[in-house]
Amino acid sequence: MKLPRSILTAALCAAATAFPGAASATNRIELVFSGVPEANTAAWPNTPAFTSWCAGTCHPTTQIPLYDAATGQKKGSAYVWGSPFAFGANGSLCFSEFIVFALDEGDIYVHSPNNGTCGAPMDPSLKQPGPGASVVLAGGGDGAVYGGTRKYRNWTGSYTDRVFVGFGNGGVGGIIYYDQLWFSISATDAAGGGN
Repeated sequence: MKLPRSILTAALCAAATAFPGAASATNRIELVFSGVPEANTAAWPNTPAFTSWCAGTCHPTTQIPLYDAATGQKKGSAYVWGSPFAFGANGSLCFSEFIVFALDEGDIYVHSPNNGTCGAPMDPSLKQPGPGASVVLAGGGDGAVYGGTRKYRNWTGSYTDRVFVGFGNGGVGGIIYYDQLWFSISATDAAGGGN
């Protein structure tokens, strides 16, 4: 007996839902934050990915709460470390960063390549600096996922972040506020389970 294509498709979708480990799926997490960051006071990450990235030249920068981009519910916090900064043409600022996403189900470790996170000043007619900031930097970065803890311990993949930063004298290393900071983490579980 030959099943109609629509019934066969529905059966396959139901099987994939009932047995999620049967197929390797990409996990995507999207997180947002707007507001004033605090200084990063977290313990330095105890992972080889951090040790090799930092190599004694990094420093803690900010920590922020994170919210699910779709629901607005709090999902955890991010703790950020930065490497030496490099200034480019027209006031652009580039550096590398290591981020620990401390989420409800575990930590995710990511870092950008050397000078892989950058920002450049915006024309004030496009985006006015908010209170306390002298300029708005528009920028972001991309990088790799290096596992984590608990649910995320075997994750590999990539991440992207985009943001407007109110920058000036004061704040945390000149960061007065983040405006529309968005993270997208796209990863697979290398072990196929990870819980």
